[in-house]
Amino acid sequence: MRIKILASVILVTSALLSACQTMTSSNRVIVSSAENWALLPIVNLSTTPLAGNRASALVETQLRARGVKNLKAYKTPENESVIALLDEAGQLNKAKQWARENGFRYGITGDVQEWSYKNGLDNEPSIGMTLKFVDLQTDEVMWAATAARTGWGYSNLSGTANKTIEELLTQVRFDSNSRGRPTMAAATDASTLSGSGITGSGQNSDQQMLQSAPDDSAGTVTAPIRPVIINQQ
Repeated sequence: MRIKILASVILVTSALLSACQTMTSSNRVIVSSAENWALLPIVNLSTTPLAGNRASALVETQLRARGVKNLKAYKTPENESVIALLDEAGQLNKAKQWARENGFRYGITGDVQEWSYKNGLDNEPSIGMTLKFVDLQTDEVMWAATAARTGWGYSNLSGTANKTIEELLTQVRFDSNSRGRPTMAAATDASTLSGSGITGSGQNSDQQMLQSAPDDSAGTVTAPIRPVIINQQ
């Protein structure tokens, strides 16, 4: 009897600790880590000040950890006016122009939709983000993905955001031998990519949704959308 009770407790505890995960993704891509990449501003659409800057710092760390060595982040000029600083779309356009003038072909940008603690008893951290790879010569979005994650009550915003970015980037394989434009991953590559974080047992303990999607405001995604849905409980 005690064994049955213990087994039931373990089963219930495991169910509580493991989050339900749903992922809908367009084709995963392979990109060159040897190319020169420009880290452009991440636009803050949330109500939290400087959330875009915080996200950008986390994205830079994740990219360098994946072998992207030729990465340079855009720095806002010190003499920029307050009005210009508040114009985030204008800042992104200036960053793209800076990247083109400095010989960068590809840029990484995105936006933050949510970066806050939810109201309630546990105050769970909630993150919503989009990442995009942009061809700076044509302003075409070559890959885009959006993720939303709500952490548990013991989690913090930075940790939850870092996991969100990490999971977004599992849709991309950085290859030092690859050159030129990002290419669609083959089936074997796609399974390898998804196994690095989305489907790994015990790795993702927070509630999250991941979706790759086009962005009409910044261009079109070249790869056709072929949804892959994975449910975990």
